[in-house]
Amino acid sequence: MSRPSYARYLSILTLVLLSCACLVCAFVYIVDPYNLYGVARRENFNAVKPGLERYQSQIKHEHALRLRPRFIILGNSRAEIGFDPRAAAFGAMQGAGYNMGIPGTGMATAISQFGRLTQAGIKPGTVIVGLEFIDFLKPAIAPPARAEAPSAHLPGFWRFDTLFSLASVKDAVKTPLIQHDRAAFTIEPSGLNPALDYGAHAVRDGYDKVFRHRAQKSAARFVTMSKTDFADGDFQSLHDFLLAMSATQADIKLVIYPYHAQMLTLFEGAGLWPLFEEWKQQVVQEVAGVKEKNPSASISVTDFSGFGPYNCEPIPTQQQRHASTRWYWEAGHFKKALGDIVMQRVMTHKGGAPDDGQFGMPLTSATLAANRDRIAAERRACEAAQPAMFALSKKLFEKSLERASIRR
Repeated sequence: MSRPSYARYLSILTLVLLSCACLVCAFVYIVDPYNLYGVARRENFNAVKPGLERYQSQIKHEHALRLRPRFIILGNSRAEIGFDPRAAAFGAMQGAGYNMGIPGTGMATAISQFGRLTQAGIKPGTVIVGLEFIDFLKPAIAPPARAEAPSAHLPGFWRFDTLFSLASVKDAVKTPLIQHDRAAFTIEPSGLNPALDYGAHAVRDGYDKVFRHRAQKSAARFVTMSKTDFADGDFQSLHDFLLAMSATQADIKLVIYPYHAQMLTLFEGAGLWPLFEEWKQQVVQEVAGVKEKNPSASISVTDFSGFGPYNCEPIPTQQQRHASTRWYWEAGHFKKALGDIVMQRVMTHKGGAPDDGQFGMPLTSATLAANRDRIAAERRACEAAQPAMFALSKKLFEKSLERASIRR
């Protein structure tokens, strides 16, 4: 090949590669699987977006910047699946909020999300924070310290990667295919994960299997936790977070998640119940401490944990293969139907159903004792109604202890 022909070949090859790259970027840009560009939104084409499996914090932050929400919801997967910003409880603000919940994250992520929004000049009037007791637990044996590997990418690399990568092309191809898929993993424009995949899983395997699987995983994790100490620094982080939020004059609503009663029996079985009560007390103390420093701060704590009619929802048995639940996917995750009731209580402190007892009790130093009494009374009624659920939790921990004994 002569030199001119060789140069021409390279030029054409470069042009073809650049054209292909441009086509890929254009395809992802138009389909917009992460709802970042908004160039086209068509029913039956790309109106339904696939759920976020990467860059969740960055992408949700971009959504919030664009929406400039009047209220935000922070928390982990329980909040992301259960709390709908379009719930009727938000009244005139309905649809003016954004769910920034991210699965598997804790207080540090919530602090970062709120800080980045305020730095961008967005100061939501209402901030709803899902508080996770489990995040405050400390492993009984500290894992070996690992040096955090520095990120190999520049801070803005995610923008490039969500436009030009095999993963983004895969999500762009997936987007038109899930428009009518009622079992797809998706995310709504409000940030809510409608848990369509969760529902399909429950229908396929039955709720007994889903609850049992989650209970086994939780029991195995809880036996490894300290029964006496909390993780270092978490309450200080909560204190700093509350101070930062109250400085923006936001109405701060802390929500203790409505765990299913089975989850609470696992707390009991693992010996974590005294710590659970101490945790609530310390949360209340942190709130009181911030209010003392900032008397104008509006901060409330509402406890939705307990063994009441919602929390003690019967779990379909193995024989009830096609039976469903109304309030829970499994012990750790509640459905949007229950989340709507939680939001109703949090936003208005009224409007509950007549048979739901004291679901959602405001928590202060003055109500801690009454809250303990409430939960104890609910527990007696729940155990009488569902002895098999309590027996299963006991059995799970007996097996865990047996395995631990064999290992020793």
